[in-house]
Amino acid sequence: MRRLLISALLLFLLLNIRVAFAQDSEYRFTVKQGDSLSKYFSKLGLSNRLLVNLLSANQKNQQLNQLNIGEKIVLRLHNNRRFKSLSYYPHSKKSLEVLLVGTRFVNPPKLSKKNLDPLLVSTIVINNSFGYDAQKAGLGLSLVNTVVEALSWHLDFDTDLHKGDRFFIITNGAKKPVGIIYKGSNKRIEAFAHTDKSGKTRYYNRYGYTLNSSFLSAPLKYKRISSKFQLKRYHPILKTYRPHRAVDYAADHGTPVVSTADGVVKLKGWKGALGKAIIIKHGANYTTVYAHLSKYARHLRKGGSVKKGQVIGYVGSTGRSTGAHLHYELRFKGERKNPLSYKLPKRLKVSRSELWSFRAQVNTILAAL
Repeated sequence: MRRLLISALLLFLLLNIRVAFAQDSEYRFTVKQGDSLSKYFSKLGLSNRLLVNLLSANQKNQQLNQLNIGEKIVLRLHNNRRFKSLSYYPHSKKSLEVLLVGTRFVNPPKLSKKNLDPLLVSTIVINNSFGYDAQKAGLGLSLVNTVVEALSWHLDFDTDLHKGDRFFIITNGAKKPVGIIYKGSNKRIEAFAHTDKSGKTRYYNRYGYTLNSSFLSAPLKYKRISSKFQLKRYHPILKTYRPHRAVDYAADHGTPVVSTADGVVKLKGWKGALGKAIIIKHGANYTTVYAHLSKYARHLRKGGSVKKGQVIGYVGSTGRSTGAHLHYELRFKGERKNPLSYKLPKRLKVSRSELWSFRAQVNTILAAL
C-alpha cells in the first residue's frame, strides 16, 4: 500500500511538472539600483556568452548595456528554458524587441495599431454553396467575392466544396478580412492579408508568398510561331480574313504541351474547330486554352488540379487545322488577350523588412481560431 501511494505521488508530481513547462515562460523586471541585464540573465540560468552575442548582434541592442531605474524588461523563455525573446521599454526611446531565430538575434518591426485591433472570427459551414451559405450567415457580397478571389487559385468553388466544409473569415474592422482559412475533408488553404509599402493589399500564405502562380512564357518547346495574335488574319482553310485571338506554335506531332500556370481543368474534350482541347482556369480571372491536340496526358481529368509546367497533352492537328501545331489562348475575365505581350501576374513575396511583422500577424490570427 505504501509503495502504491509513493508511485501515485511520483506520477502526480511528474504530471504537474509537465504541465508547468508545457507553455513558454515570461519574466517581467522593473530596473532597480544596481540591476543589469547580466543579473537578469544569471537569475534565469542564461549564459553570459548568450548575452554577449545578443548585445553585439547590432547597434540597437547595445542600449541594453545601460539600463535606467524604473525601465521595464520582459524576458521570454521556451518551455525547455532556452531564450526566446526580449522586450525593453525605456523612458525616452522607442521600445526594443529582440528575437532569437536559430542562432541569430533579430529586431522584428512592431505591429501597426490596425493589426492589434480585436479579431472577429466568422465561421461558414457549407450546406449548399459558399455564396449562399456565406450571405445567409450575414457576409456581404463584396466580402464573398474577396474570399473567392483570394482562394480560387487553389480551390474550385464549383467542384471542390462538400457539405460540412468550413471557412473561417477573420476580420479586424478593415474593409477586407485579415485572414481566410478553408478546412475541407482533405484540403486546407490559408490566406493572410498584407499591405505593402506602396499601399497594395494582397493575400499570402503563412510563409509570405502570394497564392497565385506565375505563368510560363510558352506552353511547349516549339519550332516557330506560325501565327500571332491579330485582329485580321487570312484563314488558310476558310479562305477569308478573320480575327485570330491566339498564338499558334508550330511543333512536331507528339510534342508535350504543359500548363502555363497552376490551375483547374474546366474542359477536356472535343471543341468544334479546335479539335481535342483543354481549358484550364487559373484563379478567378485567368483562363488558358490548348487546342488541336493529338491526345491528352494520362490521369488528366475535368475538375482536376494541375501544376505549372505539368504535361497536359501532346501536339496534333485535330479539328480545323492544316498541320501539327498548338493553338494557345489566354483569357482575362473571359476576354482574349495576346499571350506574347499581356502583362501576367507574378508570384510575389513579402519583403524581408516586413516579414517579421507579417509572421507575427499570422501567428496572432492562427491563435484566434
